[in-house]
Amino acid sequence: MTLVGTLAQICRTAIFGLGRELAAWRISRARATFGVEAMLSVALSVALAHALGLSETWWAAISGFAVMQTSFAGSVQRAAHRIMGTVAGAALGTIAGPWIGDRPWLFVPVLGVIGGVAVYRANGSKATYAWILGGVTALMVTYEAHKFASVRATAIFGALRVAEVAVGTLACLVVASVFHFGSKWYRKNRTPLATSTDRATGASREPSAAPSTPPLESVRSTRMQLCLQAAMSITILASLTYVLHLPGFAQAMVTAIAVLIVPLGLAADSTRQPVMEKMVQRVAGCLLAGVLGVALLPLMHGQAILCMLALSIGVWAGCHVQTGREGASYVGRQFTIAFIMVFVQDHHWSADPLPALMRLSGILTGIVVLAAVMLATSRIYIPPMPQDASR
Repeated sequence: MTLVGTLAQICRTAIFGLGRELAAWRISRARATFGVEAMLSVALSVALAHALGLSETWWAAISGFAVMQTSFAGSVQRAAHRIMGTVAGAALGTIAGPWIGDRPWLFVPVLGVIGGVAVYRANGSKATYAWILGGVTALMVTYEAHKFASVRATAIFGALRVAEVAVGTLACLVVASVFHFGSKWYRKNRTPLATSTDRATGASREPSAAPSTPPLESVRSTRMQLCLQAAMSITILASLTYVLHLPGFAQAMVTAIAVLIVPLGLAADSTRQPVMEKMVQRVAGCLLAGVLGVALLPLMHGQAILCMLALSIGVWAGCHVQTGREGASYVGRQFTIAFIMVFVQDHHWSADPLPALMRLSGILTGIVVLAAVMLATSRIYIPPMPQDASR
């Protein structure tokens, strides 16, 4: 099948999957509970970020959503990975950024290397999320360092990113803890004879068994190919942003890294399909959130209550689609993230759509650049690592 035919098929699959999900809209206890948890986590993240006067509230809000999982254990693990990755990435960016920021011939390739290493490690690690956040934060802080030209200013910027992530992560853990331990207390004290339905519902929220991990030798070529594509994409994006001052670099680089994370065990020539599916669903979710959010913003008039209400409804609806089984899960997740970007402005509520449009444009730029890089590298063959004869 040609590339155009594959892309068309993926687009049809995403659209039909979303259509089936909306047509089969059924509210179950587990899905509704997850949506409420995510909604409260985002709301608490925004409230805390506003109270602390953090500069980029939307980053805290996205952290509050992204950390939330359908199981309490999953949320705790993801919270630990997000904090570890963010702290490590901020530290690396603070150290490296001011030293290379005024040397574009060194600065741009280093960003590419950081992105490539992050993708390589994320695709073969049990701490995938930590590597993603570490790479994204390191890229963000390192890039900003070239504008600050000061170690102190860069350190403050990195500390603020850590603080925003910590606020969102803390909000998520608070909400998840209340629901987790609260439901345990309720079942123990109010319904000691739990019904089979309750037990089934509780079981459905437990994390599924982790898939077996294939030997690293069998996935080396896949990881190297994805590493190369990430490094090239980040290098191009950094160059364009450095010269043309394009907006939304943070979202562009996050896109270039996030969609290149694939399931373990895929052969190098089998990665194009899942990556393209994630790209299409990311674009679909962002476009839907952008159109709906920008249309609603003027109606909110910047009023906190109305904005929070619209934000909460959007987060709950996105989570409902994300937990569906009709093939549109990633659309729902990207819709929620983009909807947060639209409604949560930097440190105040606003009806101005420009900041949201700049962030969304960064996502689309990242998709376009990555698609071009994938097309250019599609015929590059990286041989697998030979098996150790002593085994």
